[in-house]
Amino acid sequence: MAHPATALHHHDRTEFQLERLILFTDAVFAIAITLLAIEIKLPEMEGRPTDAQIWEQLVRLIPKFIGFLTGFAVIALYWMAHHRIFRFMRNYNPKILWLNILFLLFIVLMPFSSGLFSSYATVKAPFTVYAVNIVLAAVAQVWLMRYLANPAHGLIYPADATHPDMDWWRPLVPAAGFVLTLVVMQFVPPNSWLTFFTPFLLLLTIPLSKLYQRRYRRLLARHEALHAPVGDPAPAA
Repeated sequence: MAHPATALHHHDRTEFQLERLILFTDAVFAIAITLLAIEIKLPEMEGRPTDAQIWEQLVRLIPKFIGFLTGFAVIALYWMAHHRIFRFMRNYNPKILWLNILFLLFIVLMPFSSGLFSSYATVKAPFTVYAVNIVLAAVAQVWLMRYLANPAHGLIYPADATHPDMDWWRPLVPAAGFVLTLVVMQFVPPNSWLTFFTPFLLLLTIPLSKLYQRRYRRLLARHEALHAPVGDPAPAA
């Protein structure tokens, strides 16, 4: 006979359900990052191609490879961010499930938008689609993080809400790089030689990320000082 205390809570399988949520999310990320490689393929060539023809086609695929590496890095960064955020999760509710699915919606669109961009990297419209995809993913992640960090929802321990990994400004850093590149592209004349270099403005996300690290260190020092055990000296800022 079941113990009365456990009989009342035999449907409470929170840990198992959280594991299902994370496994499902990881599977979506894995599929999305794998689909990026489908865009890279040699065109059909009649007869038996020579080595020179193969190398010629591979050179023509360089923009595809650049787009693949960019898309791979972006999706990998979003997966790492999701990993950091969800390690704090101790409970769930229907809304956080839907917010997570909304976030994944923009992740699964990335193979399409990334492939479009890599095929027409010097045209504004494909990059606009890709940038909008990145920005929407960042907004969805911010929404997810803010809901998760709200103590009223009881999804994480209150002390974890001040951890810098829950800082919702962090997802906006890569999005800012895409927005800045998109703005600059609007001022580049069509068919100008400058169009070949504007996509490399995405490298600006690197110094932007370096600047954010200063904010991260400040938030971490504040978090550690706030939650330091009584009697222990606060860590230096």
